[in-house]
Amino acid sequence: MQRWFLSYHSPDEKLAERLKGAVEGKDSALSVFFAPSSLRAGGSWTAQLAKELAEADAFILLIGEKGVGKWQVPEYDEALDRWVKSGRTFPLLVVLLEGQTAPGLPFLRQLHWIVTTDPTSEKDLARIFDGASGCGGRPPELWRYASPYRGLEAMEEKDSDYFFGRTRETIEALDGLAAKGRLPVLIGNSGVGKSSLAQAGVLAALKRQSWPDDARASDAWPAVFHNSRQWCFLTLRPGGEPLNALVVCFLDTWQFAATDPVRAERLHGWVDKLSQGKAKFSDLIDATERRFEELGQPRPPAFFLYVDQGEELYVRAGPDERRRFSELLAEALPDPRLRVMMSLRSDFLGSLQSDAPLFLARHLIEVPPLGEQSLRDVVSRPAQLLGARFESDRLIDIITSRAAEDSVEDVGALPLLSYTLDDMWRAMQKFGDGVMRLAAQSFDLGGVLIERANRFLAEHSGAEDALRSILTLKLATVREDGEPTRRRAFRSEFLEEDWRLVSALAGHPYRLLVTVSTETGESYAEVAHEAIFKRWGKLKGWIAGQSEFLSWRSGVEATRRAWEKTPDRNKDDALLMGFALTRAQAWFDRRSKDISDADRAFIIESRKAAQRRRRPVQALVGGLIALMALGVAAWWKQDWLKEEIYALD
Repeated sequence: MQRWFLSYHSPDEKLAERLKGAVEGKDSALSVFFAPSSLRAGGSWTAQLAKELAEADAFILLIGEKGVGKWQVPEYDEALDRWVKSGRTFPLLVVLLEGQTAPGLPFLRQLHWIVTTDPTSEKDLARIFDGASGCGGRPPELWRYASPYRGLEAMEEKDSDYFFGRTRETIEALDGLAAKGRLPVLIGNSGVGKSSLAQAGVLAALKRQSWPDDARASDAWPAVFHNSRQWCFLTLRPGGEPLNALVVCFLDTWQFAATDPVRAERLHGWVDKLSQGKAKFSDLIDATERRFEELGQPRPPAFFLYVDQGEELYVRAGPDERRRFSELLAEALPDPRLRVMMSLRSDFLGSLQSDAPLFLARHLIEVPPLGEQSLRDVVSRPAQLLGARFESDRLIDIITSRAAEDSVEDVGALPLLSYTLDDMWRAMQKFGDGVMRLAAQSFDLGGVLIERANRFLAEHSGAEDALRSILTLKLATVREDGEPTRRRAFRSEFLEEDWRLVSALAGHPYRLLVTVSTETGESYAEVAHEAIFKRWGKLKGWIAGQSEFLSWRSGVEATRRAWEKTPDRNKDDALLMGFALTRAQAWFDRRSKDISDADRAFIIESRKAAQRRRRPVQALVGGLIALMALGVAAWWKQDWLKEEIYALD
């Protein structure tokens, strides 16, 4: 009996049930494995799912109204692994509901496609059976169902089919990862595409187990990476609490529910042990491997950890936690079970040089702005892959040359280019002819964000004060050197009406902000790209007027986080004191509503501690004054002294 594996997103379960019933009703000798929701509750992959997929004769990826679910991604990865190893003979079908956009998944454009309004119809069932027998194909106009450009978002591994221009850097990073005990650091200006290089370039190559873009096609895949497709891939952004971020990304593989109290206990326990030197990074890896065994899953051959936006380690984390994080990471690099890569903005190279543990292990990979030929590939090749075309070669020349010019002046040119191309793509899909158009005179990368921001203000004339408050006081911070940078603000920091404004700014057609929901269900917002701080004159003026306060607030946030990590017995010594407390109190009195709840509580606790320290001193001074008063009274009782004083009168 044949057996097919049907992968679906749980909100589309009813559609999946109908498709399963229709397929089995068509052929009684065929069984469809339909993973029940209960199988998915525990985690991202189970032994039973792996067994079912290994024994399946075909794989169907069902994409319904709710898109692709996170559990479908590892299912697809496992099916893709079989497809590649079988020489692409294992039937792997995409069933896409008409009107939906296909997700970015590697190799997706090369698979069998069925685009349908009803996959259970007789016509489309026949197409599904044809595809499962190896006779299917793909639609001639894939541009109708997929988008290759990612706007201001970094490209991810799923977007690797459309990632171009970074072959050299990808190979250099892979070589750095192959060297034992080294830390490849992708270093370049903000906006040059370091995160995209890491995910759509390096990580994608490791998952595909092949060199990028046919480079080194004649070279064997390195033996040290022979099973890299099965590695456990983790990503962290250091934020203000890098140790917490490190533990969280490992605990996420332990498959605890977000509200499980055991997860919180493990998180706090590991952070404490790592920070106090009672555990090493390798101990966390050991514990994670044991957890995989408890779950009945094989140990990953290795753990790949990508430290995204490494500059946060130096601008947001307290010095003690930053130092401990660097020590743990550097100490663990020789462990054969671990591969680590980091991206870092060029203006933080000096900070890395002062970070001895990481600097000694660094393997710097420079990521310069893309040259004109690479930009041409970035512009034109993704569209070609999906059967779309530009209105003329001249348009490609104009976009490429102006993007190259802007890259010299503006480090945020690459994401702004992708932003523009994404707009062009959406307009093309709406027009429906597969032709990318743009008036040459309107092409201005630097003006993209400015135009969007100014349009928002023009269309929401009464929102300027609220917008100024959100962009400066919530979503910006100022470093010691005076440079503004983005700040992540959680939903809890906003009033309901302000969050509605955030949602409008994050949506089409403005897309000035991005909003993200974490695994725990908490949402946060941040600006879509830091270029807005440099290119929008109005915002530059707003921030200049707040720079002193924003710089102070950034410092007090770092001090408060360091205090929170300080052992209880030393906590009073880590509070604000002296001039720092006086300054904080002054800002507290003037700008209390613009200071977070946590920082307000920290200032209040610092003030209370200062008062507690003053009480014994005040008591001592009072006692001395009292003693002196008694002494003067006794002294005055001496008759001979009185006579001498009266004689002077």
